[in-house]
Amino acid sequence: MGIPIGFIRHVPRVVLGVLLSAALAAAFAGAFAPPAAAAPGAAQIDDFLALHGSPMVGTGGTFVAAGQAYGVDPAFLVAIAGAESSFGLFLYAENGDQCTFNAFNWFYGPTWPQSDFASWDEAIGRVAAGLGGELYYGAGLYSAYAIAPRYCPDGTGNWISNVSAFMIALGGNPADTRLAGGPSSPSFASAPATPPVPVVLDGAVTVYGRAHRVGDTVDVAFTIGNRGGGPAALDGITLVVRGPAGAGGDMVTRRPLSLAPGQAVAVSASWRLDEAGVWSGWIEVEQGSESMLVGDRQAFAFRVAPHSGRPICRWILRK
Repeated sequence: MGIPIGFIRHVPRVVLGVLLSAALAAAFAGAFAPPAAAAPGAAQIDDFLALHGSPMVGTGGTFVAAGQAYGVDPAFLVAIAGAESSFGLFLYAENGDQCTFNAFNWFYGPTWPQSDFASWDEAIGRVAAGLGGELYYGAGLYSAYAIAPRYCPDGTGNWISNVSAFMIALGGNPADTRLAGGPSSPSFASAPATPPVPVVLDGAVTVYGRAHRVGDTVDVAFTIGNRGGGPAALDGITLVVRGPAGAGGDMVTRRPLSLAPGQAVAVSASWRLDEAGVWSGWIEVEQGSESMLVGDRQAFAFRVAPHSGRPICRWILRK
């Protein structure tokens, strides 16, 4: 039986449907929230910054050192710089006052001294210390989704999308922005006493159709299930979609859902393809205040060919 879904974020022409499936027996393949890959090294970060034409090239070692010092995944630090200032290319300014070296828009304000830094290195270290401190990690905010409303109250959805995309490109996990094996300190809070029930992807995401062209509507489907011994309470299911240029949106249902042990939920989505190139995406679920990855960081990817129809005629008006 279908369950009506209400959207809170979406890309144009998106349909997200959820169907409850009666108890699926046995365990599902895969594991919930795969362990974070090794944090990016200095050379990888510098190459990534160079690819984006960033003036911050050469700070890869600083990103790594700051992340290790404060327990922050360097991929998260780089991703914030990308989301906030295109990796330092566009620094915020107001009435002619530019926030020097503040690629992160960290506490920006025309009269706030903490808006300005003496170097990229100082900015990276200060932001890493802030994320690892009481305001974020100390408050139990670990995922990009949980951090976003406090870090970026305006344009939160776009911030989450951009930060997540940059993190994933660097091998990071937006569901947990902490550095794997990071320092044990008061600012690096311990895991919750009651861990979330494992939710897994049952197989791969199915993308229907073999050939996709601009103008087509694509349909995808997947199933997630409760692998734990108790009920899994979900506050939302998200399918994140990224187009060739990195733009996209989140297809989200906020309807609370409880899965009994061994039970599964089937999810389907569709949207119109308006760009040629590679489209990809991943799946997240919300449990409590945390947004957590389900399955692989890239759940699906497919290529879209240009439109094959007749050329578009442009009328030229002449006097």
